[in-house]
Amino acid sequence: MVRKRFAHAYKIHRLQLGTLGIDKGFMTYFHDYGEDISADFPIHFFYIEGPEENIIIDAGCPAEVGNKFWFGAKDIRTFEEALASVNLKPEEVDIIIATHLHFDHVTNAQKCPNARVYVQEEELRFAYSPHPLLAGMYSASLLRDLRFILIRGDQEIVPGVTAIYAPGHTPGTQAVAVETKDGLAIMTGFCCIEENFTECPEPFKDIWGNVIPIGIHIDPVKAWESQLRVKGLADIIIPQHGRRIPDVIG
Repeated sequence: MVRKRFAHAYKIHRLQLGTLGIDKGFMTYFHDYGEDISADFPIHFFYIEGPEENIIIDAGCPAEVGNKFWFGAKDIRTFEEALASVNLKPEEVDIIIATHLHFDHVTNAQKCPNARVYVQEEELRFAYSPHPLLAGMYSASLLRDLRFILIRGDQEIVPGVTAIYAPGHTPGTQAVAVETKDGLAIMTGFCCIEENFTECPEPFKDIWGNVIPIGIHIDPVKAWESQLRVKGLADIIIPQHGRRIPDVIG
């Protein structure tokens, strides 16, 4: 397959902050229950190198916050240390693209006072009044003072960086497509690992489109459809909690 040559050749830097306790079955629908993958299940965010403005995808959270909402969170480095590794300070972040507003993706956004936070309108509405079944993943306190820019559906954020509406994991999950020299890299937005795209067992391959649907969702049908859409668009798939993502892509 010949990949399209893009006008932009951005690089994506994976910036890991720590790990989170998790059973693999939380990621892979009807599969892998009882397999503890906490040791390398990352809390991370991503920096896009190349645009005129400083852009990060999500912002992660420290273990102190992770353990209030979940379990088994451990720190590796601080948000400030992670940004310093790409020569940035929190106040220099211009744009945060929030894939969704769960605690582990948005907490550190409050440390970036000058950032505009792009989020799907449907996600923000739900985050302020979540369904009781998912209320434990959200907190209005984490959204205080953020400068939200609301999106409805797919939208180009800057040339070569596009938010893709991908509901199902949450009502307003969005993937992020980034043009790189190696092709179109898409951060899934919905929480998944590499196996969701690489290890669909028989007899489900033909039924599920050779993916394992994600395990945490508000709507499994929409989540599966979003997963197939991302798979069809991407040259490079970056699973939201991938455990084998290179530190630099592109």
